[in-house]
Amino acid sequence: MSNEDLAQTLGVTVQTIRRDLTHLADAGLLARYHGGASPSSSVENIAYTERRGLHSRAKDAIGAVAARLIPDGASLFINIGTTTEAFARALTGHRDLHVITNNLHVAAAFAGRRDFRTVIAGGLVRPQDGGIVGAGATESLSGFRAEFGVIGISGIEEDGTLLDFDLDEIQCARAIMRHARRVVLLADHTKFSRHPVGRVGDLSNIHDFVTDRLPQPEFCARLEAANVTLHIPDRD
Repeated sequence: MSNEDLAQTLGVTVQTIRRDLTHLADAGLLARYHGGASPSSSVENIAYTERRGLHSRAKDAIGAVAARLIPDGASLFINIGTTTEAFARALTGHRDLHVITNNLHVAAAFAGRRDFRTVIAGGLVRPQDGGIVGAGATESLSGFRAEFGVIGISGIEEDGTLLDFDLDEIQCARAIMRHARRVVLLADHTKFSRHPVGRVGDLSNIHDFVTDRLPQPEFCARLEAANVTLHIPDRD
């Protein structure tokens, strides 16, 4: 429902609706997008147009912190996801990057940069989100070796298992993790309340975790045990 419809139905102001939706979204009780909200599901993915507006400030903050980990002149993979797209937008101040991606939105963000070399993985283009998937995409990504692999996922278990919804995306993410020397995981706090059924990997497969809030102490201990460096916007 839109904010306006909710305000009319409940007899309150739109400002009240926005404030309350923020509170409910932070509690994981619904999914907020630009202009409204929808029911939250922990086992089904949200449509791309809605995900793009969800927690946009947190994603921008995560992207900015992750961008500081990438030096000029670096080579990097960037996979599918709205958080990785925020990361790509944060790279505008960088120079001489070599980017390999299966995300059309990421490639479009760099299209005008003469000092960037952008390679798009070959494969099937999904019209709903601009992701490039399938066996061709996985094979294309596997043909490169990069210094960094920057990935987003859809869910994280308390034991450190990394999860996603789509098998094709999982295969592409695994290819990136295999062929990157340093893997940087981007995920906001809501991913801890989502439980897709597909396993991408675990904390032993990554080197840096960038999120917007301090995780629970037990999860922080798992990060430390796996030698994963935690990055949070307010602390970095």
